[in-house]
Amino acid sequence: MIEHTGKRPNRSLAALAGLVLMLASATASLAQESTEGVFIDGEFVEGYAFVPDFMSPQELKRLMDEGSDEIVIVDTAAALIFEEEHIPGAVNFPWVHEIALPVGLPRDKTLVLYCACQNHEDSADMAEKLLHVGYYNVQVLEGGWFEWLDLGYEIAGLVAEAQ
Repeated sequence: MIEHTGKRPNRSLAALAGLVLMLASATASLAQESTEGVFIDGEFVEGYAFVPDFMSPQELKRLMDEGSDEIVIVDTAAALIFEEEHIPGAVNFPWVHEIALPVGLPRDKTLVLYCACQNHEDSADMAEKLLHVGYYNVQVLEGGWFEWLDLGYEIAGLVAEAQ
């Protein structure tokens, strides 16, 4: 049998326990919702799926032939592969899991990324990563390195020098 002491229960303790239960319940329900999205430039974008803008090899070649200073060609290959062969005038910005800031690429030019992948995997991934750090004028070379070669366009690097 419980003996009554005449003391009132501590209401602040009961209120605190109720608040803890309420927060735990709210947190559990939020954890069950699987809202997918990403933060882009500090804003959460729900349901985001990245689709890169593409530039055709013919368009890139035309811009190169015109001497356009509005583009920067970016090869996402590892440095040793870049040394072997790349598109003339390209800069090497190898694929990485996470981009380290600051990025040494200009923001006021169109960046045209390419890779030697079957489906633009590395260049599209780097384009998305660059978008997330504020690069909004990025395109992926349609067909990538292999399409450039198939079209018989000029290449640079040790392979080209040996020919």
